Amino acid sequence: MSLSEYNNLLNKYIKLLFEKNKLIIRDAPYIESRYLFHFGDLMVKELEHNKNIKELRIKQNIYENYFGLKREKEIKNIQREMDRQTELLSKKICELEKKCEASRDILSLREKNKAKKDLVDSLFFDVISIIHPSIYNLKNDALWERAKKAYLNYDDATLALIKNVKINRMKDINTANLKNDIFLLENEIICMKRRYPYYLESNLSSDEWIDSYNKEINGRIKKLESEEKQIFEKLV
Repeated sequence: MSLSEYNNLLNKYIKLLFEKNKLIIRDAPYIESRYLFHFGDLMVKELEHNKNIKELRIKQNIYENYFGLKREKEIKNIQREMDRQTELLSKKICELEKKCEASRDILSLREKNKAKKDLVDSLFFDVISIIHPSIYNLKNDALWERAKKAYLNYDDATLALIKNVKINRMKDINTANLKNDIFLLENEIICMKRRYPYYLESNLSSDEWIDSYNKEINGRIKKLESEEKQIFEKLV
């Protein structure tokens, strides 16, 4: 194989590395943020109702075991038992609330930097071609981690500086290994796009889908509210 053919393969590999990292660093947070923008608050509300129902059922079970006693002050450690059994749900609610808060920052950052998106993409592609750990023998990953952070934050100044770094310790990648790496990377990217949150991208471009899913979540919440009311009324 000629040098030009090898370089064409290497360039294809670099393009795939860029696509994979763009999916992970830029696209995934943005797609999930759009998803949470539309549904995050409803998802939190649904989890809170599930937690409330679980707590009410715990109370109901304790009351029945105590022969119908309905004065909480006479049932020791009831709150401790509820906290223990709803710990996972509480954790999920807390994590989702933090994600919703972070998603607003991600969407705001994207909007503020939309004018230089193409520039940052181009710089990051160049950075990958000269320092990516799959191609070069780096002393450590600090420079690569710095580049990923800069790309995430639309920091074109840092990417421009890293772009000028000279690293001559290129790994010895033979043609057979390069072709195999390209094949594996192509399939990895295909599989990634089928997983969360990437598969949501097309759905989020449809107002009809957004409206339909919004109604679906609200429908589940109404059922939970009804169930929660029924259990509560039995305990009063």
